[in-house]
Order: sequence, then C-alpha cells, then structure tokens
Amino acid sequence: MEVNVFRWICASLPILAILVLMIGFKWSASKAGPIGFFVALIGALVVFKADFHLLANSNAKGFVMAFYVLYIVWGALLLYNVVDVTGGIESIGATFIEMTRNKILQLLMIGFAFVTFLQGVAGFGVPVAVGAPLLIGMGFDPVSAVAIALIGHSWAVTFGDMAASFASLQQATGLPAADLAPWCGFFIALAGIFCGMFAVHAYGGMKALRQGLVPTLVVSFSMSIALWFIAQWEPTLATFLSGIVGMLVTALLARAKVFNTEEAISASFSSTVLSNTPNPNPGAKGKVVTKKLPFNLAFAPYYSLIVIVLLVKFIPGVEDWLKGLLVLKLKFGEYSTGLGWVTPAGSSTSVGIFSHAGAFLVYASIVGMLIYRAKGVWKPGMFKTVLSKVVKGGVSSSIATTSMVLMAFMMVESGMTYTLAKGVANAFGSIYPIFIPLVGVLGAFMTGSNTNSNVMFGAFQVQIAKILGISTLISAAAQTAGGSIGSMLAPSKVIVGTSTVGLTGREGEVIGKTLKYCVTLALILGVIAWCMLFILYKHVY
Repeated sequence: MEVNVFRWICASLPILAILVLMIGFKWSASKAGPIGFFVALIGALVVFKADFHLLANSNAKGFVMAFYVLYIVWGALLLYNVVDVTGGIESIGATFIEMTRNKILQLLMIGFAFVTFLQGVAGFGVPVAVGAPLLIGMGFDPVSAVAIALIGHSWAVTFGDMAASFASLQQATGLPAADLAPWCGFFIALAGIFCGMFAVHAYGGMKALRQGLVPTLVVSFSMSIALWFIAQWEPTLATFLSGIVGMLVTALLARAKVFNTEEAISASFSSTVLSNTPNPNPGAKGKVVTKKLPFNLAFAPYYSLIVIVLLVKFIPGVEDWLKGLLVLKLKFGEYSTGLGWVTPAGSSTSVGIFSHAGAFLVYASIVGMLIYRAKGVWKPGMFKTVLSKVVKGGVSSSIATTSMVLMAFMMVESGMTYTLAKGVANAFGSIYPIFIPLVGVLGAFMTGSNTNSNVMFGAFQVQIAKILGISTLISAAAQTAGGSIGSMLAPSKVIVGTSTVGLTGREGEVIGKTLKYCVTLALILGVIAWCMLFILYKHVY
C-alpha cells in the first residue's frame, strides 16, 4: 500500500482528535474515546477504502479484546471494594504507620511499597486516592504527598491491576506473552529503581535522598528484582507481590536501630514537614487512620488471591479444566481494503471465562466476603455498597477502553497504523527508538491509562520496529514502560489525588512537581532502549 502525505495526515486524525479534546478542551477519556472511534471509522471508510465486512470483523475482535481487559478491571475493583468497605484498606495502612517515626521509611512504606501493592490489586487512581491522604496524615506536605503517591505507584502500572496493561499490550501487538514479559519486566524494574529515588527526592530534595539513600536503594532493588522474576512466572501477580516484598523489606528496615535513633528520625524530617505531629497542614484533608481490623483479617482476601493463583498454576490439570469450561473466541477469514491492505485469516483474543485473571479476582472477592462474614465484620448492606462503587468506578473506564480498543483495531486492519508508522520511521530513522517511551508517556497523559496508551500505540511501535528492522519485543517493552511512568502525569489521576486531599485547583503544582521526573526517566529509558536495539540485542526479534 502506497504511503503519501495525505494518507498520513488522515491516519493521524483519530489520535489528534483525542489529543485536542483531552488536552485542549479538558474532555475525559470516556468522552474523547468515542469521538476518536468515529473519526477512525470515517477515515477507514473514505480514505483507506475499508468495507463494512472489514469494519464488522475488526470491531468484533475489538469487543473481545476489550472484554479481556475489562474483565480484569471490574474484578480488581470488586476485590478492592470488598476489602475497603470493611475498613480493611485503612487497617492495612494503619499497621504500617505504627512501625516507625522515620519519615523516609514512612515514605517508602506508604508512598512507594503500599501504593505499589494497591496498584497491583486495583489501579484506577486508587493508590493515589488512598496513599496521599495517609501521607498527609503522617505530616507530609499536601502537594508533595500527592506527587509522591503518583511517582511511587507509576513504575509498576504495566503489571498492576492484575496485569491489565500488559494484557492490552500483548493483545494489541500480537506478541507472545512469554516472550514479551521478560523485556517488559526489565524496563519496569529499571523504572522502579529510579521512581523510588525520585519519590524521596520529591519529598526533600538531595538532602533527603542522601539521608535515605541506603534504605531507598534496598527497598527499590528488592521490589524491582522481585517484579522482574515474578513477571516471567505470572505477570498478573508481579506488581501485587513486589508491593508485598517492598512492605516486608521496609518493615524489616523499620526494626533496625540505626534508622530509629532520635538523630536519624530528626534528620529524616524535610522542611516540607512542618512538625513531628500528624497532619500539620490544616488546609489539606489528611487521613488519621485507625486500625479497625487485625492485619491478617484485613489482608485475608489478598491471601486468598495468592492461594487461588498458586492452586491453579501448580496443581496439574486444574488450569486446563478451568480453560475448558467456557471459552470466548471468534474465528475470521482473510479480508482486505480497497487499497490492498490484507488482514490474514485468524482468530480473536481467547478469553477463558473461568480461567481468566478476572475470574481469580472474583473468586478471591467471594472468599473474602465469606471470611469477613464468618468473623462478623461483613454487615448487611455492604454488598450493595460494594456493587455501587464498582459500577461507579468501572463504567467510565469501560467506555474509554472499549472505544479506544475498537479505534485501534480499525486503524490496524485498515492500514492506518502502518501508514502512521511508515511516515514516522521515514522521518526519524534510527534515532526514533530514543522517543519510544515518550510516546508511551504521551498516550498515558492523553488517556489517563497505560492500558489505553498500549492500545493506541502498541501496534504502532511494533510496525515501526518492523520497518526499521529492530526488535519488536524491546520496542513494545519500552512503549509500556513509558506508558507506565506517564501515569504520574495523567490529569485524571492528578485530579483524583488533589480532590481527595482538598487541593482542587492546584493540579498544576502537582504536575509541575512530577513532570521533571517523568521526562527525565523517559529519556533515560529511551537511551537504554536504543543501546539495546542497535548494540546489545540486535538479533532479538
């Protein structure tokens, strides 16, 4: 298919429409996404000569993929709200707050490890909404508290929310999950080391970083190494378990006398912390938490999730039995556009209704409710409250994700994505890989989601990689790493943080604080990606 300037401009219009609506007009992703879909639909029909048969097939594939991702999203929201409605999340946070008065260790526990854990089980701004008020309640400056929570959770978004973003990348690119996971794990783990240091720096600058360098590196490396290994075994648990590793390591450090002397505690205070008292910032909504449940009871649904995954993965025959119960998978023949762009015969994403990661979350939620009921903490009316919160949290993200998935499939199968990729590859050539993570950041900033960033740009990055003759796996991994750290800039998450702590209208201050860390890290990852693609791993496909 011939690529010319006119077609390249038309191919870019759906993405430009979303950019303009979300950034220029401050529309939400749930409003801008459908507009992008309709722009892509018109472009595919009029300019790229797609017929209704092609559009029907691409949208059918898109709906199946959207269901694959949203099954995880809704399951994660269900599990989180089951724990939260009983006071479990607050109790988990309170347990950690009791451990030490050292501000840097408190930051690492709540603003890095705990928010990573929350990203592993929920996502959607939950780490910021929960983490920032806890930090303020412990005496942290409000703007810094929101920025710390944004930075602290962002590195692990790809494998967070039961790896929903990783699933979207894998499905959008068609790359095998087993081959893709180690490379994604490498870039995400590398980002984790920097995000740990950046979170501490956002709190107290170089003074705080020097004071807390040892515990920061110990916690960051522990979490990053754990994530890299777990991602290769079970991606859905990588962020979740790395957060737990971080909390355990920080808890051990909190017991070390060297970090709990009066001198060490005093030195850990930054000028942004006004006093050694909870919530010294009266204008902000800090959260002085209470321990309503014992830790092990509060954590019971998450213990259940770990046990369920282990049983399914390690008891022979269980996973195959679950996969065989009910599977959603559609088959398609070959079809093409009027310009000759061919989509080969194949099938949609395969979704095992009872073996999917979303199903594991539902199972854990049910077990959690039964445990809470047996212990007398599950009260009448709680289930209705949980469902209400799940629907409220899931509907808008479902609209945004579905519309962008459908848009992405239409663009790929009509040749629009190839046209975009060919034009960019011709313009930038071999220096383009340096900017791969920044494209991921842009996608997350636009849509508020690494999942949607991967849907929009995953296939685009793979097409450019093929044109340039470089590794598709490394390119895709760099894309999702950028989309992950881009979460610290996403307006939707920033607004969640500022509104939760009473800083509405000060979003610019928060973004101004996180912007330098995000762009710096994206460029670092881009340079590393370039070195891997052209020097170290030239023969990786």
